[in-house]
Amino acid sequence: MSDRILVTGATGIVGSELVGLLVDEGVEVKAGTRNPALARDLFDPEVEVVELDYRQPATFDAAVEWADRVFLQPPPFSSDAYDTLAPLLDWAVQAGTEHVVALSAMGMEVRGDLPIRRLEKHVASLGVDYTFLRPNLLMQNFQRDFLGERIRGTGVFAMPVGDAAVSMVDGRDVAAVAAVALTGSEHMGRAYTLTGPEALTHHEMAEVLSEVSGRQIRFESCSDEEMLGWLTGAGWSPEVAGVVIALYQAVRAGVRASVSEEIEEVLHRPARSFRTFAQDHAEEWR
Repeated sequence: MSDRILVTGATGIVGSELVGLLVDEGVEVKAGTRNPALARDLFDPEVEVVELDYRQPATFDAAVEWADRVFLQPPPFSSDAYDTLAPLLDWAVQAGTEHVVALSAMGMEVRGDLPIRRLEKHVASLGVDYTFLRPNLLMQNFQRDFLGERIRGTGVFAMPVGDAAVSMVDGRDVAAVAAVALTGSEHMGRAYTLTGPEALTHHEMAEVLSEVSGRQIRFESCSDEEMLGWLTGAGWSPEVAGVVIALYQAVRAGVRASVSEEIEEVLHRPARSFRTFAQDHAEEWR
């Protein structure tokens, strides 16, 4: 019998794609999410959907009870990933989980002070096999939430990044790497930095979005304070908004511009380009 896999954050950008890939592979998969109703609409009936709230230990048992392998997705832009997820990890290992594929973030190997790096270290200390995936910012952010809404509504988007380039990665590629790691053994004990095939400025990305959508989309740089005000005004908590601003500061500092070939190493094909992503989703911005 093949390994049984729990996908946490199953309705997110990476998690939802990953569930589909695992189903296509014929893997027994369980989708853990705070929103079971949404997950049941998203996935085939053969996917078992279970409520999983990282802050509610009462939901842990049903999620991890049979999981041989776990895909661990921290809450997006979480400022307390370690405190939130370490108890779930401990619970899963005690229940028999043998392999954890943890979604982290680019550059965490040199950021020992951050909650996600502390979480990585905790995973490594548990005595189980593990794989760390460290993606750059996801291209899908241009479709969703605050950024996607601004582009669709006004044709203009602003972020505090100036002219800095960033090697954004397609979330579909991140999910594909996760699927390979979860269904084999050759990637255990490895950490992969996942980027797109090139680094582009946001002005360049706006040009691509304009070309594929057939409408003028423009990027404007802004200050950290302006972005913080927009995010909190849209209902984001100050803590989460602060994490987002810190990510943009890293982009502005140039530390998110390097390009890794590790997606190609794992998948034996190139990473998707921003243009490919934009062409595939052009209707989003028309």
